[in-house]
Amino acid sequence: MQIEKKYIGIDCLYIKAFGRLDLDSAVEYGTTINNAIEDSVEYIKNLVLDFSEITFISSFGLKVILELYKQMSERGSMKLTNVSEQIRNSFKIVGFDKFLIFE
Repeated sequence: MQIEKKYIGIDCLYIKAFGRLDLDSAVEYGTTINNAIEDSVEYIKNLVLDFSEITFISSFGLKVILELYKQMSERGSMKLTNVSEQIRNSFKIVGFDKFLIFE
């Protein structure tokens, strides 16, 4: 999985990943994001996850998103952008649409 990350301003981390967020890639995805948060010079308060190039999310991928949400709810906020209808339905099925922010 290819993952692009960039810092926006002093407290926002933007992540764009490409491909499938499944068992194999979800670990790398979560680890990359956690490392980027920990390695940042400033305190990351906002996390933006761009899903425009994510084609599939597994239950393990959903678990990683939930863990990131819990971490970021203590720091600030997390939002998901450009989520396809198919992937948004996966979030709805498990009830994540009740607390995740979609743009």
